[in-house]
Amino acid sequence: MRSVALSGLFIVSAFAMNAQKLSLTPQVGFENSRTSVNYNGLGSFAPLGGGFDPQVSLRLDYKFKQGFGPYIGASTSRSAVLYGFNDIENGMNSYVATKANMQLRMEAGYQYTTKPVFFNNSKQSTSTTTSKANSSGKSSCGGYYRSNCSRNYYSRWGHCQSKNTAMKKVENKNKGGWVRLQPSMGIGYIAAPKQDVVTKTQGGQTAYEYRAGNWNTAFLAGMGFEFGRNKQRLLNVSINYFKGLGNMEQQTISSESGIKTNYATLESRTSGWNMRIGIPFTLAENRSTKNTSKTKRTNCCDRIRTEYKYRCTMQ
Repeated sequence: MRSVALSGLFIVSAFAMNAQKLSLTPQVGFENSRTSVNYNGLGSFAPLGGGFDPQVSLRLDYKFKQGFGPYIGASTSRSAVLYGFNDIENGMNSYVATKANMQLRMEAGYQYTTKPVFFNNSKQSTSTTTSKANSSGKSSCGGYYRSNCSRNYYSRWGHCQSKNTAMKKVENKNKGGWVRLQPSMGIGYIAAPKQDVVTKTQGGQTAYEYRAGNWNTAFLAGMGFEFGRNKQRLLNVSINYFKGLGNMEQQTISSESGIKTNYATLESRTSGWNMRIGIPFTLAENRSTKNTSKTKRTNCCDRIRTEYKYRCTMQ
């Protein structure tokens, strides 16, 4: 366990140093699980039916530029059922079932984050911003330049403004409310599950307890919805499905009654879904591209303005 923890810490540190975007999302919600038992091959039934349990989780995800990226996390789980009976022959009809204790479930997988889908129409604001930018550029520069150099100035100034307008269009697209879709797929793991069958003798009578749904690995799939406004991420809502896979083998119990030996075979299946709500926090983000584009835009316009101001003043 210590080596695994150190390896995980090393991976997280490497992600933080080279991250395009590293995010941490604490979540709360509920989980609905259904655990069924098959007794002596007579058909499956759910001793407790389906039930809702509160759930808390923590998720760390790393996103590349293309939107893909791995994630790791932890959440609570209470899908196991304690199925107790005394008589092997009548164990399917005479039994006591209770929920097992809460367990810690580790999660890891891969997810994809789509581009934001905006709630409002940004075309009108884009055109308004563009017209204002062009008019402000001409009014601020045309007053003090002479006519013989103004044409050259405006030709180059217009080229620079077209670049600025394109950048402003991109910025305007990032304004307003939006939602991103986050489909994901992964594996869940519960460490060191307890023994499936426990036999107890009290007052000369033998009691059996079968731990149904005692899985240690599970398949995970989900869909997340990340809501935000402008460049700020506000809320994350996710709906996830799980199905137990590992450590779900058939178990056999036997008891002797005189010269007769009774057998009972038990097998269980577990699946369920959960809904979580959380607030994402960005831990690291690569902003070198944004800084470079801002520097290039400023240098382009300032250079043209300074150059033609000097030339026109000297004429």
